[in-house]
Amino acid sequence: MVAKRTPHFLNRVFGADELDYCLAKRNPYPSLAARFAAKEAFRKIDVSLCRGIRFSDVKVAIREGGRPELILSASALAKIMDLGITRWEISLAHSRNQAIAAVIAYGE
Repeated sequence: MVAKRTPHFLNRVFGADELDYCLAKRNPYPSLAARFAAKEAFRKIDVSLCRGIRFSDVKVAIREGGRPELILSASALAKIMDLGITRWEISLAHSRNQAIAAVIAYGE
């Protein structure tokens, strides 16, 4: 789907900033895959969290220095705070053919 750049799929999963960042690269697919993996990892912090949180509620941004961070919509932030999670960290990695992401959540 991504190889065909199906607009419906891309717009359902990724925000405009994410698409701008990834599609500007000569090979956007590893970056798109890493972001997809991060969204999946976040949604799996708690099984009940997956319900009601869309992929578009979770965005991956790159801070100065290249460090990734998760930006959550208000509804996603409310749900994660209800779980007692107060902060989280994200790690992304990809090669030409593989992508991986990890989200570590911290609570009280």
